[in-house]
Amino acid sequence: MSSIRATVTASSTETRILVQDQTGDLLIARLGPLEHAQRFALRSLLEAVALWEQQTLDVVLYADDCSNWSRTGLVDALDMAREAVLLKVELVPFQGRHRAKRLSGLGSFERERRCLRSGNS
Repeated sequence: MSSIRATVTASSTETRILVQDQTGDLLIARLGPLEHAQRFALRSLLEAVALWEQQTLDVVLYADDCSNWSRTGLVDALDMAREAVLLKVELVPFQGRHRAKRLSGLGSFERERRCLRSGNS
């Protein structure tokens, strides 16, 4: 099992990424929607983190009905994780829709932190 994990949550308005190791946060990002990104941008970003840390990255993708994860190169058209040397990917259905309230800075990543703390990857 890898000691670094990433949680990616995509919606129609943004893509949120949280990468942590045992010591805490390595990377937090709030980017535009997946549909506006270059086809393999997310995969390249996650592989870059894995290369930087010199180990496999466990990745959890939180999916809702509007996200096309197959366009990222991380899952196939049937929503099955693709084999990758640097990434161990799991697709998880997004539980419930939470409307964002006014965010300051990068916003709260509590949902992603809770997932990583409980070891759901």
